[in-house]
Amino acid sequence: MIILSILAALAVNQWQESRARIQRVAEARRAFTTEIQRNHELLLSENYLPHHRRLNAEYAKAAKGEAADTNSFFETGVHPTPWSDSAWRTLSGSAILMDLPSEIVLIVSDIYGAQNSIDKRNEGFLNAISAPRSDRETPAYARDVTRSINLYLNDLVPAEERLLLSYEHALKRLAAEKPPWAETDDPAKANDRALRARSSPSRDAPYDSK
Repeated sequence: MIILSILAALAVNQWQESRARIQRVAEARRAFTTEIQRNHELLLSENYLPHHRRLNAEYAKAAKGEAADTNSFFETGVHPTPWSDSAWRTLSGSAILMDLPSEIVLIVSDIYGAQNSIDKRNEGFLNAISAPRSDRETPAYARDVTRSINLYLNDLVPAEERLLLSYEHALKRLAAEKPPWAETDDPAKANDRALRARSSPSRDAPYDSK
């Protein structure tokens, strides 16, 4: 009877731990889903990817000498996308990621890596474009900076468009994927299984003919 009680207690503890894992993973999924959805909407909003696409088109013309005045292009700024990464910073160093499917972890990791790469590209561009220059008013500088901005935007816009696709793929996978142990049943069933296992004769038990 004592052994049965121990087995039942172990079964209940196992169920509780499984439920706790499910809860932690569900919370992580919600955090990533909410943050990625917010970043997806932000990138699509008028001040970011659409703005960068317009700049890219105008500077492509300017690089060919087809635009009259590039000074007005950045009147409202470059608008680097201020996406959030708090869910990744909070969870990336925790054991919770071990309970997420490896595919999900890789997808999410790639997304935040891509965001960081774009942030660094923007920072480098802004530092370069704002550095003091004595030749800013010369035609040669105007031509050089137009080519530089055109190259920068040629890299930035495709990177943001790839990130947009990554967001959409991640949101689908986060909604669909479940850990293999997510269908854990209740303690009564776990207890019942433990009792049946204890009462069933072992296949390895020696046969007693007496």
